[in-house]
Amino acid sequence: MQNKDIYAVVDLETTRTTAEEGRIIQVAIAFVQNKKIINQFSTLINPHSNIPRNITKLTGITNEMVHGAPAFEDVAITLHAMLAGTVFVAHNVNFDLPFLNLAFERAGLTALKNTAIDTVQLSQILWPTAPGYRLSDLTQYLGFDHERPHQADSDALATAELLIAILQRAATLPMVTLQSLVELPLALARDTKRIFQLALEENQAEPQLLPNQLQVIAGLAIRRFSKPAPLSNKDEYAYPTKKATLEKLLAPSLAYRPQQAKLMNLIYNHYHDLNDVTTPMVLEAPTGMGKTIGYLLPYAYLANEQSRAVVIATPTINLQQQIMHTINNDLNEVLPFEVRGVSLKGRTHFLNLQSFSRSLQVDEGSASLQFIKAQVLVWLTETLTGDLDDLNLNNASERFLKKLTQSANNPAASNFYGHEFWERQEVSAAQAQFLVVNHAYLATYARELTDEKKPFLVIDEAQRLPDAVIDQSRKKLDFDRWRANIQFAHNTALANHDDGLGSILERLNGGKNFQTQLEQTLQELQSDITELKSTIYRRFLLSNQTPPTDGKRESSVAVTDLAQYWFDHRDTVKNIHIQTLRLDDLLDNIMEAFSQLKGAFSLAERQLLADFRRLLNGISNAESQLTGFQQELVDFPDASVFWLTEITRQDENHVILSGGLLHTFDYFKSRIYPYFEPVTLIGATLFTSTKSSYLYDRLNIERKESETFRFGEVFDYENQAELIVANDAPSVNDSNYSSYLAKEIVELSTTVGENTLVLFTSHEMLQDVFSRVQSNPKFMKSNMTVLAQGISGGQQKLLKRMQKEQHLVVLGAASFWEGIDLPDQQVRLVLLARIPFEQPDNIVQKAEEAVLLAAGKQPFYQNTLPKAVIRLRQGVGRLIRTDQDYGVIVIFDSRIVNKRYGKTLQKMLPRTLPQVAVKSEQILQEVTEFFTKHRK
Repeated sequence: MQNKDIYAVVDLETTRTTAEEGRIIQVAIAFVQNKKIINQFSTLINPHSNIPRNITKLTGITNEMVHGAPAFEDVAITLHAMLAGTVFVAHNVNFDLPFLNLAFERAGLTALKNTAIDTVQLSQILWPTAPGYRLSDLTQYLGFDHERPHQADSDALATAELLIAILQRAATLPMVTLQSLVELPLALARDTKRIFQLALEENQAEPQLLPNQLQVIAGLAIRRFSKPAPLSNKDEYAYPTKKATLEKLLAPSLAYRPQQAKLMNLIYNHYHDLNDVTTPMVLEAPTGMGKTIGYLLPYAYLANEQSRAVVIATPTINLQQQIMHTINNDLNEVLPFEVRGVSLKGRTHFLNLQSFSRSLQVDEGSASLQFIKAQVLVWLTETLTGDLDDLNLNNASERFLKKLTQSANNPAASNFYGHEFWERQEVSAAQAQFLVVNHAYLATYARELTDEKKPFLVIDEAQRLPDAVIDQSRKKLDFDRWRANIQFAHNTALANHDDGLGSILERLNGGKNFQTQLEQTLQELQSDITELKSTIYRRFLLSNQTPPTDGKRESSVAVTDLAQYWFDHRDTVKNIHIQTLRLDDLLDNIMEAFSQLKGAFSLAERQLLADFRRLLNGISNAESQLTGFQQELVDFPDASVFWLTEITRQDENHVILSGGLLHTFDYFKSRIYPYFEPVTLIGATLFTSTKSSYLYDRLNIERKESETFRFGEVFDYENQAELIVANDAPSVNDSNYSSYLAKEIVELSTTVGENTLVLFTSHEMLQDVFSRVQSNPKFMKSNMTVLAQGISGGQQKLLKRMQKEQHLVVLGAASFWEGIDLPDQQVRLVLLARIPFEQPDNIVQKAEEAVLLAAGKQPFYQNTLPKAVIRLRQGVGRLIRTDQDYGVIVIFDSRIVNKRYGKTLQKMLPRTLPQVAVKSEQILQEVTEFFTKHRK
């Protein structure tokens, strides 16, 4: 392939997705030469068979449109001649080329044997952080016109533009990056890899200067990183307390909002004089109020005035990114002084350059892993952070990612010493006012976030922090996996063949002694852990006569009993700890001896040693889990829960000890709050009733000693929305409930024709309803498409489709109840399968109930119901996201109107939201009337 070559960019529309069963209904070609489109060809094709309804819905091509079009046989010779001698290009070439070749063979012509390349794979490598790789995703990302997606002429033209961008992008890559891409054993479709070879040949013929923003270290081209200049905010800036001043400050990029301004003033006035501040703030700020800017702006002034950092903790990494964007863009645009935000994450989020460099020389025998390396090579020329979350690494195994993030065997001797990405965030954080973390990071590193001056602390969506802490505290110790890893390490250490670890140890100073000590230590560990597993099984599981479910049986372990068990076996536990420390020391000594023999080992041997180091670290981490269980008993004896799981595998009983915090009633007082100024707790759905102490108890806040403020709703719910309850819906435990729900979903979605979100509390029910909706004859004849979480894709994939497509019914659970933003026509109908009570009868829930009963409290009203209230408020909140939205919420759970506690649920929903309870047969009419009114 050279510049004089002609690329024939082909797109087909077909009746089916398989070449054997399907027929072509449209073919289009855009010809590219010298990175310009030089010609186009397009024609409809009569397939002499009916076009399926779903294909017409997708492409817009009807039977009537192709009725007078030529048959493929009539244009086959012309097409074959046009394509002869060209480079065949398609967006998924392994679909279009075989499909077209089979059509040619049916017409009596030979199959094309052209050089062929695929723009999907090239796009995935060259734009590794793109939000998606469908043609419509890429045209939007790169800013191309794409007027009629899924019509061949428009798709071919868009793919031709994409090809030109691909050729240009490849040509701008540094020579060392191109060399690495060419040398990688990449298994790309057809001749796709030739694009990189062509770009390398062009670069070698006319070498390009390395751009100033890049540097080459040990064969890797990476973005330069410079220590950020100190913040230059030495002047004092008066906080805009008056409306006119704030309006002027925000204009023209941000609008003045009265409630938001009130929130700003509350925060600024509360923390302006820290000598008087002893109380935290609790602020419920509803969706649409602009709470993020509402707390960022006053805290920017406070940080500037007091030279004090602001730590912002938010539930998810996605929200971290959103807040970072708001700080570094929106906030900087309006403030008279500079603000900076830095996102802090744990080391395992960041690529290690030494480990990645080593991985380039190793072929794991996996096409997907080699493909990821190609993506990372290109990404290194773009990223300043090295944060692997920026990449779409859907096919990466956890083990491979751990390998890419592990530190070098001898970091100080690494070529990349001083350039590793995880260190950069610490450098940047020193010159930033805002440190943005997620809840889990805050729980782990609170002490390290403090400074000479205690930082401010804002906990966004504070109601989710206790669950994050509890989830993080939960530990799981798999005795059998621990033993298996020790056995594997033992066998590895004794392997003396040429490519074994023993041959490496033999070359080290004192290597034979290392091998002997490893053997003894690992054998002793294996013996002690086997004893521990055996005794814990006899003590707690042997008498359990509960029948196993799916080969698994769980047993709760009382805190006092477990404490006694650790005491009875303290010698064994102590010896495990001693042997693990000895193993750690051995590893340190081995690595020190290894680092002294520079250049004595091959790349494969270095990787083998790195893998062995990771294996020993895993053994040590398991011992840390054991220590963690004991520490929980010391630190939080009344707030912890433990249980054993027995899994029957052939002739062996597999034993797992699990446990951790049960609640957070005393956690934050000792572990987080002491390191910060009095906290600001903020969120859209904090409270579960006007009197409930649920939030205060879980977050260790004294109600009387906090400044609490609940802002009123921003949206005009009376005119924007309606909530309908089916007061005759069958019980959710009824065997016919799934059938009932599927029928209602079909009736409503096909009549309304708008994007619909259905929220479930059970994945099992979700899957059952999905199957029923998908096979419903009325639904199949409609223009609606049903998608299900875990079946059609994960949350992010489904959300992207809802943001870009219409006529979708999306079934979601868990994460779909909160934290997703689908304004305007992205969702008009929200259906709740049931009130979101937690699934009962698990060990943890029973333990929670026992704690509350012992304290003289009612578990349902002081735990189960408050959790359901918060989740229900979050689910209802998925509908109205802007003041232009409108839509309907339907709840198919009659308990909200028929049970006594239903009034509590209803009262906590938006005050002006119209609520009606009708029979199921009346819901469709009620919904239809609502949409008829609003569409006018």
